[in-house]
Amino acid sequence: MKRWQLFWGPLYGLTLAAMLPAGLVFFRMMRTHRLMYGFLLWNLFLAWLPLVFAWLSLKAASRRPFLALLSALAWLVFLPNAPYLITDLVHLRPFGDIAYFYDVTMLFILTLTGLAYGFVSLRWMQEVVALRWGRGLSYLFAVLVLALSSFGIYLGRFLRWNSWDILVHPYALFGEIAVLVHHPVRHASTWAHVALFSVALVFSYALMVYIISGALRYGNVSVNGPSARG
Repeated sequence: MKRWQLFWGPLYGLTLAAMLPAGLVFFRMMRTHRLMYGFLLWNLFLAWLPLVFAWLSLKAASRRPFLALLSALAWLVFLPNAPYLITDLVHLRPFGDIAYFYDVTMLFILTLTGLAYGFVSLRWMQEVVALRWGRGLSYLFAVLVLALSSFGIYLGRFLRWNSWDILVHPYALFGEIAVLVHHPVRHASTWAHVALFSVALVFSYALMVYIISGALRYGNVSVNGPSARG
């Protein structure tokens, strides 16, 4: 079985997982007769795209390296949209037309879904780097990608840039980025936001990897109960 075929199951399952947060948003709109949180459906779709691009890159890696590279670049550009869902928590406030706890739960599930899409796609790409250049460089790759994603989140949330602006308005986008990079002290608050979000994403991703890699095994826990010791 080819390597990329092993990822079809997780891609399919994670795509189906979007039905729950999307259903919660649809239910809220029908219940309140308002489109207040309708934008979350678009944000959820954008969060799903990195998963697809990572899968396409893996699928094309063996026979179409150029397509694999293009998919990998698209993945990197759209990856910030996945953890970006965390910042949608800023919209959380009681409106009176539906239970406040409903909105808390809805946004929490959306955030978890976005993180799952982003982290799984990063894990796939990290494994490719590990196979080609070693495990050590793969960890550095993951940290750098999460830092870049944190910067992308800042550009989207505070400066209101979109992922596709890299093609639609490249000069304006890179001009604003150049100002931030060239005058870091003047924009200290920008880099403080980026650093804080980078720490949060790296910690969350490391926690996910630790759990997947066998936290239960290290704790001597199995499906048959704790291992017996003589």
